[in-house]
Amino acid sequence: MNHMKKVLYLVQKELWQVFRDINMLRVIFVVPMIQLFVLGYAITTDIKNLDILICDRDNSAFSRDLVERFSHTDYFVVDKEDCLPGTAEQHLFTGRADLVLMIPNHFGRDLETGDRPEVQILVDGQNSNTAAVAMGYCNRILLAFMQDSLGLRAGAGGLPAAIQSRFITPEGRVWYNPELKSVYYMIPGIISILLTIVTMLLTSQAIVKEREIGTLEQLMVAPLSPWQIIAGKTIPFALLGFVEMGVAMTVGVFWFKVPIVGSLPLLALLAGVFILTTLSLGIFISTLVETQQQALFVSWFFLVSFILLSGFFYPIDNMPHWVQVITYINPLRYFIEILRELFLKGAGLNVLWPELASLATICVTIFTLAIVRFRARARA
Repeated sequence: MNHMKKVLYLVQKELWQVFRDINMLRVIFVVPMIQLFVLGYAITTDIKNLDILICDRDNSAFSRDLVERFSHTDYFVVDKEDCLPGTAEQHLFTGRADLVLMIPNHFGRDLETGDRPEVQILVDGQNSNTAAVAMGYCNRILLAFMQDSLGLRAGAGGLPAAIQSRFITPEGRVWYNPELKSVYYMIPGIISILLTIVTMLLTSQAIVKEREIGTLEQLMVAPLSPWQIIAGKTIPFALLGFVEMGVAMTVGVFWFKVPIVGSLPLLALLAGVFILTTLSLGIFISTLVETQQQALFVSWFFLVSFILLSGFFYPIDNMPHWVQVITYINPLRYFIEILRELFLKGAGLNVLWPELASLATICVTIFTLAIVRFRARARA
């Protein structure tokens, strides 16, 4: 009981130092909230307002209907011209258009007679992701146009039987994110990153700061064991991490309308394991450096590596095999997956236990290394 009182005194001292420092409060609460708002809007896989040049050389009722379909969508900003030879290439080369839709002569006639009408789509492929998404948008609009056009003819009895037999209307249904809002996918990842910054960075900074001003040595010679010192330095930031996560989730739910389908107690448990992992990493970093600047740079190195190898921006399956192997030691990879599964699917422990087991293994490993290094540094 006396040991726990000592830890409690250290926790109170650390919290008092945090709340007394106005700059620290800004770093913990204000800066992450600004990042959450900015990144919540800025980081999106939704691609809108693509500049498209439509060259309608047919000018029939069917081609005009197709042009209207492209005009009445948020995906494209339509520029309709009677394209002269070389105009399409010039628009793509100068960046005035992201893609060009060429509607040839006799497009409407081919559609009426049952021949296969053809259109040409030219895409600026500098950004492969944007080009692929743009092609997907175009194909979706063209498919809907063909289905509606053939459906009308079938209803009027003017569609040949051979074409009617091949006419299939696919009916899709999207689960877990029916509106396909990328913010639902991004917000859990942003919350994970902010939690990593607050816990890992501030823990390493706090311990190194104590060493720089000489108070860590005073704690070492005090009647405190190493585990009490570590607990007293990490528990406050664990509490602040939970508060930070709660505030960020509140913003995500009520401002960005991200649903939380899963269990909140399970989320708290898994978040606790992740926070302990990042706190341990912060302690480990503090044993490798001498100054707060060094701690900042090393923490930033780990943070950037974690983000790039977490699947937040790029799917892990698209990475080279040897890089995919490296991602298995990245705790952020598992926690982002946990948050997305809990938020959108309502997954339980029976589904998330592999992520929990991997995260717990990383946590125990890093915590053991941090304790060993901290004790060795204390003896030195």
